[in-house]
Amino acid sequence: MSLPGAFTEAMIQHNCEALRRAQGSCPPVAALQPGTARAVPDAALGIRLELRTRDDRWVPLDGADPMAAAASRVAPLLDQPQIILVGLGLGYALDRLEALGSQAKVLVFEPDPAVATLCLARRDWRSWIESGRLRLLVGPDYAGATSMARWVDVATPPAFSVSETLAAQRPKSTQGARTVAERVIGDAESNLDARRRFAGRYLLQTLANLPVMLRESNAAQLDGLFAGVPAVVVGAGPSLDENVRALAQWQDRAVIIAADTTLRPLLAGGVRPHIVVGVDPAELNARHVAGVNGVDDSWLVGEGSLHPAAFVGFAGRTFTFKVSRHEPWPWLEAHGAGRGTLRAWGSVITSAFDLALRLGCSPIAFAGLDLAYTGERPYCSHTLYDTTWRDVLMACNNWTFEELVADYFANRTTSWEPDLHGTPVRTAPPLLSFRNWLLDQMAQPSAVRFVNATGGGLLYGPGVEQGSLDDVLGGAPVRDDLRSRLREAHAAGRTTHAVSATGLETLAAGDTPDEAALLARWRAFTLETVETTDIVAALHAAASRL
Repeated sequence: MSLPGAFTEAMIQHNCEALRRAQGSCPPVAALQPGTARAVPDAALGIRLELRTRDDRWVPLDGADPMAAAASRVAPLLDQPQIILVGLGLGYALDRLEALGSQAKVLVFEPDPAVATLCLARRDWRSWIESGRLRLLVGPDYAGATSMARWVDVATPPAFSVSETLAAQRPKSTQGARTVAERVIGDAESNLDARRRFAGRYLLQTLANLPVMLRESNAAQLDGLFAGVPAVVVGAGPSLDENVRALAQWQDRAVIIAADTTLRPLLAGGVRPHIVVGVDPAELNARHVAGVNGVDDSWLVGEGSLHPAAFVGFAGRTFTFKVSRHEPWPWLEAHGAGRGTLRAWGSVITSAFDLALRLGCSPIAFAGLDLAYTGERPYCSHTLYDTTWRDVLMACNNWTFEELVADYFANRTTSWEPDLHGTPVRTAPPLLSFRNWLLDQMAQPSAVRFVNATGGGLLYGPGVEQGSLDDVLGGAPVRDDLRSRLREAHAAGRTTHAVSATGLETLAAGDTPDEAALLARWRAFTLETVETTDIVAALHAAASRL
């Protein structure tokens, strides 16, 4: 594309590479749309961007005096630790924040890819990006928005600033950007709420699971293990009742990666998954895999904070991982007991998907991934939840199935969305959030082929094909080496470490300033939802089993 003056393609490349490293993707390069926006030479600034109005006038996007407009825009924001800008223009607001010494983190939603391109061409933004102070999402798709909620800190609500010119001249795209921004904030608030509820359990159960983790293997050993081998990621949506028949037929042609909720349904349908993934630390969630027969040749890939009952049936066949570098992982890493990372976005299915990517699998197919209440059912048959529904129906012998459904959804926030066939189907905000995250990942440039073989639900959009398991696996060769390769990887991933029972007991005593500070840091991570005595008890319990 043609760039004016000091605006260079090299600068775009440098900034895009920094964004790709920082947030996993870079906005597409685009040119201004003729007749709707234009770049006008400016002696002082190089160029001035102008928008065409509905009454056929041209108005400057950054104001008649861009520097004065930028000063006015940021004046109310100087004391804010975090800012959301809707409409960036050429970035003069960031220049002004920088000149005034602001250290705020800034998340930008720029509706126009061409404007974002010119902003990235105008100057070097790498110091902003690499220091963690700038993230940029670009319309109309705002790819990567779902992942940005982990970057946004809503302990103090971010300050909003919307470009006045953009709001006046492009109200629809401005509102679209604001809607996505509000969705990110909502996801970030959900994350904070989840931390308040679960961080204590995450910490204490990770410490309690130390004896298991130190005896078992590191999930990092799985990276690239099945390069080029097909995988099927299995969720517990209602459509799995149909999908399981095809899975049983083709299970020796692909790596079957099962969310823990699907283990019982798969076994009931004659499918022996190669890998079962668990990430939720709740005791109820452990019941999906605890006490289940027929898993002697299945391998658990479990987050270190799972309820201890989840690991019992997979002794000698477990790989552990972390979802982020939360406490107590920095301490574990310092003692040689770190573990590989799998991403998680509120659902075990997102970690199962990330595992398929890390294994190097291709194509990656999905089964039972409705992300909706297909047929007004929350889950497939044979899950613990499905059993609960049947128990309720039997106890309420005057109820019909329809009455039970109405009661179930009465106090839940749901909406109706068109499924992949265009038929309205009930869903819920968390399910849409998981769907959006998955679509964001699959929309990134990749050599991996993604196929939704669920046959229903909401997993459709750019990057994912619709097909069947017969289509994906019918021509694939039989793979009889998958379980033996998992066994070899498990042996290779067992590492030496410097964690000992004596060391845990010493840490529990907290006699030195460093030990006391570490215990305080762990307590702070839980937002003070646990006491030091709780941490000490978990350390003693782990020490007694090492």
